[in-house]
Amino acid sequence: MKQLCKQMAGAIGILFILAACGNDNSNYPQEYVGFDKATKNYSFDREKDMEEFDVKIIAAEKKNEDREVLINGVGMPGQGTVFSIEDKKVIIPAKKKSANLRVKIFPKRIKGKAEFRIVCTPQDKEAKKTQITVHLAPK
Repeated sequence: MKQLCKQMAGAIGILFILAACGNDNSNYPQEYVGFDKATKNYSFDREKDMEEFDVKIIAAEKKNEDREVLINGVGMPGQGTVFSIEDKKVIIPAKKKSANLRVKIFPKRIKGKAEFRIVCTPQDKEAKKTQITVHLAPK
């Protein structure tokens, strides 16, 4: 009986410790708004004229108002225009933590491997710019 009480007390102690820990398992600062990763690899089909894919933009915390971020694409020197971003402004809706950015690439313009960067500038004063590097490679 004494052993059972010790086991129950230990289990209750562990439950209290787990309850005391917040369930926010985010590795980002509270004010973070930007890309969920620093790099993205994308394989394309050389036979297509155009392909599209999504890049995820996240916020560490939900807010009661929409959040706006400005998007800017930066190509690498000497490789020409291999991508296009239609929306220069992305809105993360109120009470949501993410939105997607549509990126178009033009496989027939890509010679071998290519890469480009996308810069995200949050309109919140506390948040900082972030960027993602997209590496393109043929299938």
